[in-house]
Amino acid sequence: MSGLNLLPAYEIAARIRAGEATPSAVMRDHLDRIAAREPQIGAFQYLDAARAMERAEAADRSPVSGPLHGVPFAVKDIIDTADMPTGWGFDPYASRQPDRNAACVDAMIAAGAIPIGKTVTTEFAYFKPGKTANPHNPAHTPGGSSSGSAAAVADFMAPLALGSQTAASLVRPAAYCGVAAFRPTTGGFDLGGVMGLSPALDTLGVLARDVKDLILARAALTAMDLPPPPDFTDSLPRIQLMRGPHWQDGSIEMRDTCTRALQVLAATGAETGETAHPPVFASLTQAQITVMGYEAARARTHEFEAFRNEISPQFAALIEAGLKVSDAGYHAALATRDHANAILDQLLGDADALLVPSAPGPAPAGLEATGDPLFSRMWNLLQLPAVALPFGTDANGLPLGIQLIARRGDDLHLLNVAAWVQQALSLAIETAAQP
Repeated sequence: MSGLNLLPAYEIAARIRAGEATPSAVMRDHLDRIAAREPQIGAFQYLDAARAMERAEAADRSPVSGPLHGVPFAVKDIIDTADMPTGWGFDPYASRQPDRNAACVDAMIAAGAIPIGKTVTTEFAYFKPGKTANPHNPAHTPGGSSSGSAAAVADFMAPLALGSQTAASLVRPAAYCGVAAFRPTTGGFDLGGVMGLSPALDTLGVLARDVKDLILARAALTAMDLPPPPDFTDSLPRIQLMRGPHWQDGSIEMRDTCTRALQVLAATGAETGETAHPPVFASLTQAQITVMGYEAARARTHEFEAFRNEISPQFAALIEAGLKVSDAGYHAALATRDHANAILDQLLGDADALLVPSAPGPAPAGLEATGDPLFSRMWNLLQLPAVALPFGTDANGLPLGIQLIARRGDDLHLLNVAAWVQQALSLAIETAAQP
């Protein structure tokens, strides 16, 4: 390997445009990494290395076709692909073959990117884990449900990966695997061809090692030109820490990570502070659980009835609980969401982003579960854009991280702020490591 797989997507794309690398050389390095590490990590559900190289070699012979020309990307196995099966993490559907790509896959290909394979998802993007292990310690979970996507990016098997989130399925695996993730405002990306679980909550997203790659992927997925980055020199972002109603339910490492991150940002001269959560926020997690159960029970009725003996106890429990939710209970949960949304502008004030926990702590040991989605449920219910960022490790070398939240529709601004935050946090880590 020549190390091309170690580069972020934006640098891979730049080298290809400059003639300093070819798509086939880039793909070969990624496939070599997969061959070396996949037996330990298990990130991929389906991989056709010959087909991936065939696509890359075709890209060698063609002119640069878009901002991601020749850049490999991985696809979560709830997202339809016309030339690879899409099994939704459910054994009876393992050979399910869609006849067309999901809209997001077509958008990435139109931008020049090359699909490298399908990554492991939990069953129906819920709680039953697949085979994937955490690249930082294979005895620990990578999180879920975008398990394989997060692990593949973290282990340098792919620079970009598509995932999804209904509760915490992007942010939590990103936190556990030490990568960045972007969950847009609900509806920000086309969900055509993506398995549905809860229409009010389902969101397509992206995982990468660098926020600049998330910005690049967003441009591709929305077919928009990549705007120039803002200059924060004269006006640094304003960040507010919100501990939230579940602060004490997280680990000491998590709480310390959030407060240290705020201190680092304050040291740059940025305007920082803390904001208290409104009382209604204490009800949002249960409201999210109610909405997800109610909608999942109706979206996945066929699987529950036709495969009752094949579905996992975890998924059966979700459907059974959802069937018990009344219409009145469901609408009450949505009303709680709407009440909280009505005071978000007041809560955020003039802040560019809220800094909040991304997970309860480092990745738990064991592969039988994917960890607690507690710290993303409320934000997903509120349909707000979120960016997960890695920041440091615990005493055992497992990643830790934070989450940034912004107003609905402020997706690009949030990503630009997150890129600045990532740079500030990375510089602080590098400085601390110097003798």
